[in-house]
Amino acid sequence: MAKKTVKKVFITIGSILVLGFLITLGISYYVARQLTHPKRKPITKTPDAYDLEYHNIQFPSRVDSLQLKGWFIPADSSTHKIVIEAHGYRDNRSDIPAELPVAKALNKVGLSVLLFDFRAEGESPGKIVTGGLYEVRDLLGAVDYAKSLDYDKIGVLGFSMGATTTIRAAGQDTLISAIVADGAFNSQFFNGQLHTKTHLPTFPFTPEIIWIAKTVYGIDFTKIAAEKTFNNWKPRPALLIAGTADQVVPVDNTRKLYNEIKDEPNTEFWVVKRGRHIRSYNIHPDLYVRKVAGFFSKFLY
Repeated sequence: MAKKTVKKVFITIGSILVLGFLITLGISYYVARQLTHPKRKPITKTPDAYDLEYHNIQFPSRVDSLQLKGWFIPADSSTHKIVIEAHGYRDNRSDIPAELPVAKALNKVGLSVLLFDFRAEGESPGKIVTGGLYEVRDLLGAVDYAKSLDYDKIGVLGFSMGATTTIRAAGQDTLISAIVADGAFNSQFFNGQLHTKTHLPTFPFTPEIIWIAKTVYGIDFTKIAAEKTFNNWKPRPALLIAGTADQVVPVDNTRKLYNEIKDEPNTEFWVVKRGRHIRSYNIHPDLYVRKVAGFFSKFLY
């Protein structure tokens, strides 16, 4: 009897463990799908709100030629300088508070501006958001489009996913002359901070979600590592921004990126006290636009 009881106990425990694994795997599959297929945010304001002249544009992503939607804001004077803005995850070209105010400030100092929607967000086509893996193709497509308009001094301002994508794109294309990265993350984000997006315990869900994203959707989050870019980094002006109240990408995460390039010339790290994730503009709106516009005005030469 004792042996049968022990056997039943082991079978029961095994069944519970298998059931628990299947339940967590099912939850992880659901969350992985939600993460890669987020609901689009509608565009609720245009550059008109800031008295900016603009044109609706469409251009192909590099490599896979998705026809991305955006706005081109020309400078009043003839210039060969332009700044591309790259939004974050689950955002669009006008949803982040700083996007249009910065565009206004950049335009005021004589720089043209290009804002666009990454794949599967805003008004751009696509079904899957890849967290920056393939979005780099979209940003490089924007660089190609700017070049086709005869701009040869190209700066990029990126937010969160767009910030990490900006760093990665700059490592691939030297046409990008200067960058501002607000809320950029390194490879530790997906293992250590993904729970800020999923609201689930890191274990066992994060490893399962990462595995499902790669196995089912072909998205390998481990390849989205901005710091790997610095192996081939060509020195250029870079301003990294982080907020002390950022609970999505902790300031130390961005600081580790900065430490990789801090010895390069014209590199700066601006830490904003009480700044939340890509909301440092909300703390110091005037200073934010002056600092970003001044940076590009100085270093796009």
